[in-house]
Amino acid sequence: MLLFVVEIIIMILAILLGLRAAGALGCGIFAIVAQLIMIFGFQLPPGSAPVTAVLIILSIGIAGGTLQATGGIDYLVFLASKVIERFPRSIIFIAPMIVFLFVFGVGTANIALSLEPIIAKTAVKANIQPKRPLTASVLTANLALLCSPAASATAYIISVMAGYHISMGQYLSIVLPTAIITMLMLSVFCTFVGRKTSVTPSEMAHTPEVSVKQSFSTKTKLGVVSFLLCVSAILTFGIFPNLMPAFNVDGEQVNVTMTEIVQFFMYLSVAINLLMMKINTSDILSSNIAQSAIGALFAVLGPGWLGATVFNAPQNLKIIQEDIGQTIQSIPWLVIVLVAVVAMIVISQTATASIMVPIVMSMGIPPMYFIAMVQTLNVNFVIPAQPTLLFAVNLDETGRTRATSFIIPGFFAIGVSIIVGFLIKSILGF
Repeated sequence: MLLFVVEIIIMILAILLGLRAAGALGCGIFAIVAQLIMIFGFQLPPGSAPVTAVLIILSIGIAGGTLQATGGIDYLVFLASKVIERFPRSIIFIAPMIVFLFVFGVGTANIALSLEPIIAKTAVKANIQPKRPLTASVLTANLALLCSPAASATAYIISVMAGYHISMGQYLSIVLPTAIITMLMLSVFCTFVGRKTSVTPSEMAHTPEVSVKQSFSTKTKLGVVSFLLCVSAILTFGIFPNLMPAFNVDGEQVNVTMTEIVQFFMYLSVAINLLMMKINTSDILSSNIAQSAIGALFAVLGPGWLGATVFNAPQNLKIIQEDIGQTIQSIPWLVIVLVAVVAMIVISQTATASIMVPIVMSMGIPPMYFIAMVQTLNVNFVIPAQPTLLFAVNLDETGRTRATSFIIPGFFAIGVSIIVGFLIKSILGF
């Protein structure tokens, strides 16, 4: 047991050191270095690398990066700005809804970065504290991320759950309504909780104007449509897996898997955009979405591979299943606390998932139990390191949005998501 604890400490230190040195990329690199220590130092047999998840994340990153390079993301931001500015008095509800829709469709929470200046400016014009819609929108982006079939964290979780015969449709049947209900409850919370003060004339004067590109080519618009249609196709096959092709090979039925479907349609959207528009490939690879995906790729590869080595070693697996597993089985809610603590430290949903999902599954926790509490991966607002959170703080010219402003609403949202998630799980009979 002592040796197992030492191995876990080394694993955590490597991941934290990597995150501090170079973010998600460093997290993956340092975790792979720790792999050497486990194999050569502790004589642990090497585990399996999460190759499938890495391939999915790569396809998502290239597809999203291509959309950004064509101006498709700018076009979506333009559409969102029109809706947000049309309903200024309802911005605490409208802004999170728009953010949810866009993050769900595109698969990256960073799209909220483009919407936050519009949200802040519209709130000030409506004499509403920007802190309220900004807080709700930043936290909602995280909720939506774990619902999106085009998000790296979701793709990784679904790829693992496929091994337990859990389809994307079953996953979304719990996670999607849970996230929507939580988003609405969060907007109510941000509307009524907290001291209400008006925006002063001087604060209005200091809030900068926001310029959004107004004209877009037909090809850009068609590129956005093709991307969203491909995401819709992934959702359709995920909800109705019987639609996927099956083949008879040497007397055995071979089915196309959901992980393959995600890659096929993501690359299809890339091909359509490449055919319609002349794009410099360097613009795709240097886009924010592609760069984030590369970081997420390593954040899954490193910790996921290291975790497979540490937790699947025969002696360690026995400890997890017989000692820790029995405690968790008798007090299952401890898993929620465990995942929340790791998420609080690691911050990245994808990295946290790659560390914790294999651990939780090895403890004998039912897959649907984890899915009901999956939003616990979003306890990443305590340590202020998220780009969307930091940008919201810097953006609010009134000075009322602080790094600590997200903690109470964040835990409220996580608490609601857990309660609603388990209620929906019970109603659906999982």
